[in-house]
Amino acid sequence: MKRCSIISLTLLLLTLLAAPAAASTFSFGNSQYTLVQSSGISWTDAKLAAEAAGGHLATITSAEENNFFKTTIFNNQQNAYWLGAYQTGDNNRKTPTDNWNWVTGEEWSYTDWSPVEPNNAGNINEVYLSADSRYGFKWNDEGADVPGQIRGYVVETTNVAPTPIPGAIWILGASLAALLGFKRKFKK
Repeated sequence: MKRCSIISLTLLLLTLLAAPAAASTFSFGNSQYTLVQSSGISWTDAKLAAEAAGGHLATITSAEENNFFKTTIFNNQQNAYWLGAYQTGDNNRKTPTDNWNWVTGEEWSYTDWSPVEPNNAGNINEVYLSADSRYGFKWNDEGADVPGQIRGYVVETTNVAPTPIPGAIWILGASLAALLGFKRKFKK
């Protein structure tokens, strides 16, 4: 009876462990996006953290992808989140709409700027891209370090086929339980 309880408990634990874990990762197209909460992080630190996680700051290259961000990733979020774009060549702060680049080198052809952005507000060299809830998550140019505004960043990684580890563990546990049952039956 004790052995039966142990086997039952083992099977129950294996079944519970086989359930998929909840994650803050969202899929769209060939990419996965993870919204990372990190209040006040600078764009440079967010970029380094995204790369350390095996990805890059997210790039938005189409209206469909942008809509996905607004309705899924940023749904019920507040404040601003870093995205993977930066500006070069605007040292005089006179051309805030020129020379934007994605961290991946993808073509800069789609934009969703807030109507008042980009603007280099306050004569600050705002050379990094955020999506900001004040503007319905339309884009905003920001300086490198805006702790009052930024609540985190979005990491983009390439989708990979899932490894069926939980299912394999469950099958292994069930097989072991069956073997123990056969061993017990033939031992008598």
